[in-house]
Amino acid sequence: MPTDGKRIYLPDLIGRGYGDFWRFKGRYRVVKGSRASKKSKTAALWFIYNMMKYPNSNTLVVRKTFATLRDSCYSDLRWATYRLEVSHLWDFTTSPLYAVYKPTGQRIFFRGLDDPMKITSISVPAGYLCWMWIEEAYEVDREEDFDMLLDYFGYPEKG
Repeated sequence: MPTDGKRIYLPDLIGRGYGDFWRFKGRYRVVKGSRASKKSKTAALWFIYNMMKYPNSNTLVVRKTFATLRDSCYSDLRWATYRLEVSHLWDFTTSPLYAVYKPTGQRIFFRGLDDPMKITSISVPAGYLCWMWIEEAYEVDREEDFDMLLDYFGYPEKG
């Protein structure tokens, strides 16, 4: 268990209403809600928890503009490590912007669609790039950007 043997009870950490989100097993998880509805905080908790649970997993976090990542997803993921009481196991750097799970070397990469070539050149030092979090997906207005992300993860072409 990632929290040094403590049991995680999601409603205690984030509040009620996100059980389906936490247990979802499908390919695409789309979460709609108003501002301050805990979408990003819940996602951040999920990624930290599951990266620690699955030692070969790595994550890519994407937004339309790279400059917005530090004050959004990066901050939420760092918050999640404190909320789960595992911050001592994570190293967050700002130049370059990424997070490392110290025991295994797993990484969380942050990229913006304003420089898509930086996405296609990601190579993980340990394990596999398993998950992608597209924050504020409604901002991604070019279909070719979504296609490039899906292609990078080896998803089948749309039919």
